[in-house]
Amino acid sequence: MGRLRIVAGELKGRRIDVPAHAGLRPTADRVREALFSILHDRVSGARVLDAYCGSGALGFEALSRGAARATFIDADREIVSCVRSTALRLGVEPSCEFLLGRVVPLLRSRVVAGRFELILADPPYASGEGAEFLATAGPLVADGGTIVIERDRREPPAPAPGGLGLVRTASYGRTCLDFFGPSPGG
Repeated sequence: MGRLRIVAGELKGRRIDVPAHAGLRPTADRVREALFSILHDRVSGARVLDAYCGSGALGFEALSRGAARATFIDADREIVSCVRSTALRLGVEPSCEFLLGRVVPLLRSRVVAGRFELILADPPYASGEGAEFLATAGPLVADGGTIVIERDRREPPAPAPGGLGLVRTASYGRTCLDFFGPSPGG
């Protein structure tokens, strides 16, 4: 098992457990720092969805920076268990919800209730799930909310569903972050 650190906020410097799991690719510290710098004041008080949560680093970073709640979703039981244990150790478990299952089917089944000001997704690279995720998650974003999808820079951005547009892309080595928000007139 590896560890990442929380970059900023109330939990700055605290460690996040990263399970030794094939294919798990935690978002690097510098990418998380850049992501939350771009999001800036959109995090405080937000309800956050961390889809394909892996280590939970994105959701924990959001909670550390003032998010009100975080919902973590992953298809792997060991990963969800590890994220729950980390939340307990960090003392943020009352602000968290943990869902086990494939992300897109869970979102379609309406198991995930409510809307989110911030939706963060890190689907497996080269899986093709980014477009399907974005189309499914679009209705769950609150008015004026933001969806951020992490992808390999060699992959194109997912097409934006109705009412959302690609607002910004930020690149960090092999990683790109695509920011989707309300489209003009949408």
